Amino acid sequence: MTEISGANRFMEAFNAIENHLKTRLNDDISPFMQLAETYVRSYGIPQELPALRAFASLRNALVHNNYYGGKPVAEPVPAVVERIEALADKIIRPPTVMHVLPHRTVASFDPHDPVSSVLEEIRDNDYSQFPIYEDKSYRGLLTTNCIARWLAHGLSTVGLVETEPVHAALEFTEAHDRAVHVPRTMSVPQAIKTLSPPADGSLPPAAVIITQTGKADERPLAIVVANDLPILVASMDVAT
Repeated sequence: MTEISGANRFMEAFNAIENHLKTRLNDDISPFMQLAETYVRSYGIPQELPALRAFASLRNALVHNNYYGGKPVAEPVPAVVERIEALADKIIRPPTVMHVLPHRTVASFDPHDPVSSVLEEIRDNDYSQFPIYEDKSYRGLLTTNCIARWLAHGLSTVGLVETEPVHAALEFTEAHDRAVHVPRTMSVPQAIKTLSPPADGSLPPAAVIITQTGKADERPLAIVVANDLPILVASMDVAT
């Protein structure tokens, strides 16, 4: 069995990363570093940019190096080869959100439940976002921001009434108080991109609700929020 050289392993991993970036960004023209900068900015993994820049420089050195007997004169050290192979695996086959985040029971409510039941959930578990379902149909996302606006309105008018139904507080939703539904196969980079502020300055959704196939009226399997971003980003860090 012929042993694959470190240089060949490095080039295979580098080419795999480059091809993946071209495919994901639908860009066959831009140079590698431009692709890399766009990708890490889009998927929230800027900590990998220095490594990608170093690998690009090494790739250029290997490509322009002389060969002897069909083999490159220079060989990258094993640690570098292992590092780029690990990074290629993370970029091309990233972990899913369901695999990375710890299991948490999704706290959902019916529009006719009293707001007091939501307040109790906030006190007990410190949750901030709650999917609302009526007869298994998704009705919206109730957030602590919605509840705060509802409370402020109640205190300035009729007074605080915790027995009011959830749908009364749900009327105080704003543009940011929304969720997107995604399938359980959603990858970590996709979640990071979804929850990160868009380049146009608009607000990202307050939550990502994971269901079996991404349909809104399916049972929620997990809910992902901005507070989960540090865990998601850390799961993509393959620095050694």
